[in-house]
Amino acid sequence: MDVVQFQEKLREICDLGKQNGNMLTHEQIREHFADTDLETSQMIKVLQYLKLQGIVIEGEDAAAQAEAKEEKEAEPQSNGTSTPLTPEEEAYLKDYLAEVSNGKELSQEMINTLFENLADGDAIAEAALTSIYLPVAANMAADMNCAEIHLADLIQEANVVLLTALSDPETEHKDDAWLRLQLRKGIIAAIEDQTQQKFQDDCLVAKVEKLESAVKDLTDDDGENRFTIDELAVILDMNVDEIRDILRLTGDDK
Repeated sequence: MDVVQFQEKLREICDLGKQNGNMLTHEQIREHFADTDLETSQMIKVLQYLKLQGIVIEGEDAAAQAEAKEEKEAEPQSNGTSTPLTPEEEAYLKDYLAEVSNGKELSQEMINTLFENLADGDAIAEAALTSIYLPVAANMAADMNCAEIHLADLIQEANVVLLTALSDPETEHKDDAWLRLQLRKGIIAAIEDQTQQKFQDDCLVAKVEKLESAVKDLTDDDGENRFTIDELAVILDMNVDEIRDILRLTGDDK
């Protein structure tokens, strides 16, 4: 299944989940992807993506739970909850917070005043709020840490969201609750994008391995291919252009 088909399948299952009140059963998901060649690890990433969309997965029996546990031990997951920080990430976060924190704590009243000044176009207030919320953004990114994206990259994504939100001219009323919500939404979006990208990368790797294995199996002892690309497309149920792209990628298009 190519990327376009996969994205359409993913959009359809998300729409179905929203129609069902943000709930899906494992049976519905398996049935929807029954005609695909997704492997178990890839299907787990689909479940992770659905959970990031706020869709609850129901009907998880004991066998499914055991399978999920085995996969979780094999590879870290990102399902919308925090993945524990590694010692290196903890050290990075500590150093980063020491760098961006000024050690001064402002009262909520003073912060509210800064937001009021920001609404009047006060550049000093914007700079002050940026300084105040850089540690907030970093801690929020750490709380939402996932295996699909490095903590340092996630913090940088949160910083971009912070700067964009504070300078957004379209939003008239800005306050602490609003800014924290923008940060959370931005971090979730970054995780979703990275999760989907990794899924697509994994699909490509799987297809490359599948093609390489097939080419090896379908090659004579003297190294000559017994089948044309068109015939391989039929045998492997893959698009001819897709096979050519993969062969060019692996350097086997000679």
